[in-house]
Amino acid sequence: MPSAANGGWCGTGAAAAEAQSLDRIVKDWMFPTELTRRSFQASNGEFGWSREDARIAISILVQEQRAILGGELWWVSDGARDWTGRIPQRHGPDAVYPWETKRAPGEEWASFVVRCADESLQAIDRWPGIDDLPSNLAGRILYNLTWVSETEYGDLK
Repeated sequence: MPSAANGGWCGTGAAAAEAQSLDRIVKDWMFPTELTRRSFQASNGEFGWSREDARIAISILVQEQRAILGGELWWVSDGARDWTGRIPQRHGPDAVYPWETKRAPGEEWASFVVRCADESLQAIDRWPGIDDLPSNLAGRILYNLTWVSETEYGDLK
């Protein structure tokens, strides 16, 4: 079920700018040019993909042994240069659609990577539901993924 709260990446200063620059280099290397060209790229370098392209990105992340820690849906209205995580609903207030996968104690990295991918694919297939969105909603619903390498994951602790 979507939640009513929103979160996102936040950073300021030279360290944040350097991290964003490095992230863009790694992302550009990891994904085919066609895939990045079709994506929506936020000002901080994060990607928003169509449902089909998100599935392709997940496949690539698994091949690269990246664990998808979670994700969220983005709404990019027609002509917008930015996204929002608050998505209008057919009935009721706007909703946020996040998911998160946590590593189980003692779980091998390769198993965690596969489980993260499976849970992300389930979220992509599940959301939004056919009756969730207004029929006249202008714009695109995109899927944003958050991933890490095993080394990066160890640094999170």
